[in-house]
Amino acid sequence: MRNVFIPVITAVAIFIAGIFILNIQLWYSARVDSSSGARYAVNHINAILDEARVAARTATEIIAKGCDAEGQYQLGTEAALQPHLRTIVILKKGQPWCSSLPGNRILLLNIDSIPFSELLLTPASDTVNGRPVLLFQTHFATRRIIVSVSDSHIRDALSTPLEHVNYALVVGGYALDASGNFTITHRQETQAGQARSGNYPYSVRYNLPPLFSVQRLIEQGAGIMLFLLLMSATAAYVLYKYLNKNTLPEESLRTAIARGEIVPFYQPVVNGREGTLRGVEVLARWKHPQAGYISPATFIPIAEKSGLIVPLTQSLMAQVATQMNAISTKLPEGFHVGLNFSAPHIAMPTFLDECLKYKDSFVRKDLNLVIEVTEREPLDIDENLVQTLNVLHDKGFAIALDDFGTGYSGLSYLHDLHIDYIKIDQSFVSRVNEHVDSTRILDCVLDLARKLSISIVAEGVETKAQLDYLNRNHIVFQQGYYFFKPVPFTRLIQILLSKPKVKVVVE
Repeated sequence: MRNVFIPVITAVAIFIAGIFILNIQLWYSARVDSSSGARYAVNHINAILDEARVAARTATEIIAKGCDAEGQYQLGTEAALQPHLRTIVILKKGQPWCSSLPGNRILLLNIDSIPFSELLLTPASDTVNGRPVLLFQTHFATRRIIVSVSDSHIRDALSTPLEHVNYALVVGGYALDASGNFTITHRQETQAGQARSGNYPYSVRYNLPPLFSVQRLIEQGAGIMLFLLLMSATAAYVLYKYLNKNTLPEESLRTAIARGEIVPFYQPVVNGREGTLRGVEVLARWKHPQAGYISPATFIPIAEKSGLIVPLTQSLMAQVATQMNAISTKLPEGFHVGLNFSAPHIAMPTFLDECLKYKDSFVRKDLNLVIEVTEREPLDIDENLVQTLNVLHDKGFAIALDDFGTGYSGLSYLHDLHIDYIKIDQSFVSRVNEHVDSTRILDCVLDLARKLSISIVAEGVETKAQLDYLNRNHIVFQQGYYFFKPVPFTRLIQILLSKPKVKVVVE
């Protein structure tokens, strides 16, 4: 778990750090772009007001000469030739004295009430055509000169290709934005940026970009985010490989047990004379995600050495009960289910309760549950252990001595424990062939079992000669490749449904 947790946390940290840096860069870039757009608008509006200033100078010349037909024509020509101007009006005592429009007409309502200011935004309600205008005003002698600029030109100046940025011209206490909205401004606005003109009394206001924006990240940084994701995943993979290159076998096995990768396989036990299926021995296999099924010879010694054999067996017990319950109606009466228990597991104080719980978890109560005690490990036989196995025997469990004759104190076990079965190791059975001398050791073992009235299960039956020998000696229960290899649960179901019968010959 640790070797997975650290790479995942590292990948997340790299990705978050990358997103943070990317967001800051995009935010800063957006601020720079917004400010640049505002300066562009200021320069554009300055150019428009420069036109108005030139037109005002023309108006001063007319004031000096007098407003005759020639002067009015000159005002009209000036307004027409300057691309952004609307009208030029000269007021005398608050009334129109000379205008760029024929007949000294004006387009402003209530002109006598318009305050004087070098620059003034006039709302739509104060114009003839109902459109707001920007007024540039100046004095000459006793005359007042008003040059008006259409709102359309102002809106053009405020329009930029930048998305999500809204620019507005601010003059005095009023603002006109690129959409033509005329509003009253608040001088204490803190969430807006401003670019001030150095030539005229106005500023261009714009909204500041938010510090963090998912939309901005997606629209402007999608490619970089994908790169960050790939880089984070690569870093996690490299770190995971590094952390796991020296992973101890015990750690790998512990992880496999926790993930349920240790699964039961079933070695069928057959009635050698009849060829019918009488039970199974449960064997462990490691269902590795990459390597496939791994033989128990690879990991069982590690489990025994590290103490993981106990949780491994507990996991198998739960899986076997679940699988046998799923096919309970297909199992023959008295069906044997043998499971091997290690010496340290049997010696645990919880072993008795575990076995009783294991038995109670089966739907079929007539199953013959077999506790197989291996002879390959030393089993310290004391009063508590004998009592535990005797209680289990009284509760319906059968006790079998596995790998008989290959380990420590098989004869001692037969004397001290209530053994129901001894399982003859395949190393003895494999010696059986056509030669008479090949069965001498096995003959002795069988004779001992008969005298002690202990049933026998023969392991490792692979040839017909071995089968014939065992049948002649009335060894009922047999298992080995001659009948079936260890099979997974799905294959066991097929075997039970087909009700196999192995062809045997009795001599």
